Amino acid sequence: MKFTIDSEKLLKALTQVQMKGKGISGSGFGNTSLGNYASLFLEGNVLSIWNGNNTVAVQLNLTVEGEENGVVVIDITKVAPYLKSFKEEVKFSVGDFIQLTTENRKASIPLVVRHPQEDSISRMRGLLNHVSYEVQPQMLFTFGKSKFEAGISLTQNQLVHAIKNCELVKTGVYKFNYHEQILSVSSRDGASNKYEETVSPVFQLGESATVEFSGPLYSLFEKEQMVNVYLKDDFPILMVAEDRMLVKAPQING
Repeated sequence: MKFTIDSEKLLKALTQVQMKGKGISGSGFGNTSLGNYASLFLEGNVLSIWNGNNTVAVQLNLTVEGEENGVVVIDITKVAPYLKSFKEEVKFSVGDFIQLTTENRKASIPLVVRHPQEDSISRMRGLLNHVSYEVQPQMLFTFGKSKFEAGISLTQNQLVHAIKNCELVKTGVYKFNYHEQILSVSSRDGASNKYEETVSPVFQLGESATVEFSGPLYSLFEKEQMVNVYLKDDFPILMVAEDRMLVKAPQING
């Protein structure tokens, strides 16, 4: 694998696929992350970055100057400090190790043999290979053997405001309820500690649907980016933007 890209652009993408933010961890509600490893797939001038676990998978595509196709797994915590320091165009190449090269700098980083969630990522790549971004949702995609029931377009800003306000309840579980062309985003902890916000989608398609999920899903997306959200009752939630997507398993209580 060999390609050239602006170091800050690659650093930002690697940070976004870590999905850092507030969510549910082993100790309850608090800071979470999707993990420090990423699988990189280069084909032509498109670098596809994947991360995931057994409940969520994320993909982010970057345009690069590709020289040699390939696949590599990286430890983001080892690569990111160099990218942050370089702040210029960098050549990324893979041989017996990863090499980051600029006009007068060169860093060598050990390879990672396997992404800890390689099996999950491989499965998700297969299940999502037919999914694409539509400026206005026209198609309800399938996922596995089922089809989503609703597709709505939101801005990243709408997602951020609604979910961040729900985070104040501190359960880490959020409900999307789409009904009669309005999306209700809510979270609750008992009868008195709760929050609900209604959002008017830019575009909408399909029928009513309700799903609960956890995690800061907005953290993958760029500010003001349009995001198509696909829903089905008690089914994974799919979010697709022009250059990135995620799928998240539903939060099933009880």
